Amino acid sequence: MALFQRLPQTNQDERRTVQRYTVDCPAQLKMLGGNRDGRLSDLSEAGARFETANPPQEGVSGLLAWGDYEFFGKIVWANENSCGIVFERPIPLSVVEQTCEVIEVQSGPVANFGNIPVASRGRRASLVSRDS
Repeated sequence: MALFQRLPQTNQDERRTVQRYTVDCPAQLKMLGGNRDGRLSDLSEAGARFETANPPQEGVSGLLAWGDYEFFGKIVWANENSCGIVFERPIPLSVVEQTCEVIEVQSGPVANFGNIPVASRGRRASLVSRDS
C-alpha cells in the first residue's frame, strides 16, 4: 500500500474549460495595496492575463477594470511583467466578445509618397532635390 500516489500530470491547456482570446486594451487592476495600470492581453470567461511593470503577488485579490467593465478576481500566478487573474464568477461571453472587437491598434503617420526618393536602375536616388 503506497502512502503517496503519483497523479497523472496535466498541462495548463488541459485544465482550461473555456476558450481564451487574445486582446490588447488598456486596463487597471484595483487593489487595497494600490492600483496598477497595464494592458489586458488575454481574456476568457474565467480569467485574464494582465501585463504590467510591477505585477502583484500570487493570492492578491482585486478588481480588474477595462473600458466600461470591472470584475473581481484573484491573482493565481505572476512573473516579472504579467499576472494571471481568475474571476470570482465567470464573466458573460458577450463581454469577452465586445472586448475582442475593441482591440486598440497603434497607428502612426501615413507615408507621404512625394517624400520617397525614386531610384533608377544601378543608381541610388538622391535625397536632396536637384532644383535647390
